[in-house]
Amino acid sequence: MMSSILNNLLMFVLGLLALSFLVTIHELGHFIVAKWNKVRVNTFSVGFGKKLFRFKKGETEYCISAIPFGGYVAMAGENPDSIEDGKLPSQDDFLGKSVGARAAIAFAGPFVNIAFAFILLIFLYMVGVQEPDNKSLIIGFVAKNSSAEIAGIQPGDTITSINGKETQGWDDFREQIGVSLGADVMLEVHRGGEPLAIKVVPQELVIPAADSASEPIKMGIGDIGIYPRNRVIVRLPPKEGSAAQKAGIMRGDTLFEINGEHISRYEDVIRLIDGSKGAEVNVTLLRSGEKVNVKMTPAYNEEFKRYIVGIQMGYVMFSETHLVRRGPIEAFEKTCATSWKMTTSIFRYFKRLFQGQVKVDAFSGPVSIVAVMGNVWMSGFQDFLMLLALISINLGVMNLLPLAITDGGLLLFLGIEKVRGKPLSLKTQSVIQNVAAAFFISFFVFITILDFGKISLFLK
Repeated sequence: MMSSILNNLLMFVLGLLALSFLVTIHELGHFIVAKWNKVRVNTFSVGFGKKLFRFKKGETEYCISAIPFGGYVAMAGENPDSIEDGKLPSQDDFLGKSVGARAAIAFAGPFVNIAFAFILLIFLYMVGVQEPDNKSLIIGFVAKNSSAEIAGIQPGDTITSINGKETQGWDDFREQIGVSLGADVMLEVHRGGEPLAIKVVPQELVIPAADSASEPIKMGIGDIGIYPRNRVIVRLPPKEGSAAQKAGIMRGDTLFEINGEHISRYEDVIRLIDGSKGAEVNVTLLRSGEKVNVKMTPAYNEEFKRYIVGIQMGYVMFSETHLVRRGPIEAFEKTCATSWKMTTSIFRYFKRLFQGQVKVDAFSGPVSIVAVMGNVWMSGFQDFLMLLALISINLGVMNLLPLAITDGGLLLFLGIEKVRGKPLSLKTQSVIQNVAAAFFISFFVFITILDFGKISLFLK
């Protein structure tokens, strides 16, 4: 139990550090360009709320605050409410600067996030990343009563295209299915060498309850119930004193068979271990290409209300992969393609949301993001760096959306000012920003509450 708590704590600390880093470089972009344009910066804070640590250098107070999900730069004259009626902003106020200077300050934060991600992706593609030899999707399992089963898809089928476009791997496929909840999706499937055109309608992805006291978790995104041919691996060292530790199971082992039954999914392991009712089970592992046989006696766990052996599992696909290293030009081209794909997927996601094909439940707030980042960091540092780059792009693009409280919203106001030759009245700006702030704070609280409902997905 103590080992599990420490693992979960470490996961959240690592994830929190990663998210805080992305927010800090975002705010640093605003800060540097504001200073460059001689705007007086009162506060540079990592985090919100009560200031836990602070020091002042020059005109600026630097601090670390209590709520770590974010940060801010407080510039003089930034808030329209701070300017008295009939009084002109001073020369070192944000509102006292030219439209171009204010636009540069607003754009700097998202730009730093996107530029950081771009540089990191180029580095990763040059160092080398594992990529599948074949981008087709070989199906290993079809869930009962799923959209795929209803449509006639079978294990062993190979999906080669989705909505007329060649498949680009499982991650891309899941993304496209995820934003197609309730919509018709056309798949080209090959079975025995023969191509088949199959239409599926993704259902909502529902994560089963972890135990009898919990409720299933509705994720708000589409799913058709197919899974790749997988190896189920041990992701972390077994818990101290557990049956798995006593049997000598190690991190990275593949769970190949339990009592002679082949393992391809988490559910297989849970079903067979819990089904033993505490009787000894024979487990065949794959370790460094060799089969290793061990025996374990599962123990009943009150927290999960089932028999367990004390391991955390992960998936590794059976598909062959190879290390791909690229030269600078190829890495740049691949980075452009990845960045464009991420950017367009954000807009496609919002389009589906407004069409009612994606539920609000699908949004991830800071708690989920921190948990995912920490989880991936503990699984593999290169995978974590890739995720860090993609989230940084997401953060940059989302902040450029023309919403009143984002950097993009400020750029919209500045564009209106440039066209009109004068800004919107301070009162109008204040009303718009205050209403938007109230909405987004409420939305932030809402998705954070949803996050805590999903948190069991990430706990070890």
